[in-house]
Amino acid sequence: MNPITSRRIPWVALALSLLSAGVGHLYCGRVAKGLPLYFAWLAVPACVTLAAFLPPSATSLSLLMLLPVVVVLIVYLYAAVDAWRLAERTGSDYEIRDYNRLAVYGLLVGVQLVYAIGLTAGVRGFVYEAFVIPTKSMSPTILSGDRILARKLLPAHHFPERGDLIVYRNPSPQGGDQFLSRVVAVAGDKIEVSGKRILINGDQLKKDRVPMESLSRFGKGLSGDVEYEVNSGRRYLVAYDDEAKAAPEQRDFSMTVPDRQVFVLGDNRDRARDSRHLGAIHLGDIIGYADYLYWPSASWSRFGTLNR
Repeated sequence: MNPITSRRIPWVALALSLLSAGVGHLYCGRVAKGLPLYFAWLAVPACVTLAAFLPPSATSLSLLMLLPVVVVLIVYLYAAVDAWRLAERTGSDYEIRDYNRLAVYGLLVGVQLVYAIGLTAGVRGFVYEAFVIPTKSMSPTILSGDRILARKLLPAHHFPERGDLIVYRNPSPQGGDQFLSRVVAVAGDKIEVSGKRILINGDQLKKDRVPMESLSRFGKGLSGDVEYEVNSGRRYLVAYDDEAKAAPEQRDFSMTVPDRQVFVLGDNRDRARDSRHLGAIHLGDIIGYADYLYWPSASWSRFGTLNR
């Protein structure tokens, strides 16, 4: 009995590879080469999940989050071009295999699509989620238009520390659903806020004035007095007197932070809506920790880690 033969059509191989890397190679009979290309995309969610277990660093951002995406894109393009070339080189005497069926191609494309959507949703829901910052409440640390990654995957019994940047659910019915602020005090701390003065357990947080000429990387949207604030060894920038017409009403504040709650402030102290207006934030309302600024709205010199 003579085998069934057929010429491989280059544009079909290209189309199958564009739909799902590696399927074009199966169309050309190259299973051993096609399957690694087919599963290459799994490197992205695997590496992103691994990065969530490590402290935020430039190395984790570069090697475990950005590099895998670039590599997978290169593999995807290579698979499409290579499948086209394989089909061109395959003659009309190509012997049809059992897996050279439209149903098999459709199944492979469908399975990868379902798994890709599912894993992407899983990473977004439980590992890292991207956010676009719409306001100046966290400038100069995070500016309006910045895009950040917030880590959701946390160790058991994890508690926020002073200086952490957190994304949390708005506990009040007013404003947005989710806010970004900095943890200034934790459960058991007595915090007092009076103008620029912040006291935690009776000790005033130290501040150092920052010359405006050294802040050019933040663009033209930054104004007012900018200072470094030091809290439990964490040093970060804060801004005052931003002359914001829509700034929330400010008032002095004093409280002892209840158990399993944290007191948060925006780094732009005269524009932010935070625990001075919302009260302390319960740990159950924390969505994640802002680890990375991956798309800055101003200078790319700001690209990198946030929670350090």
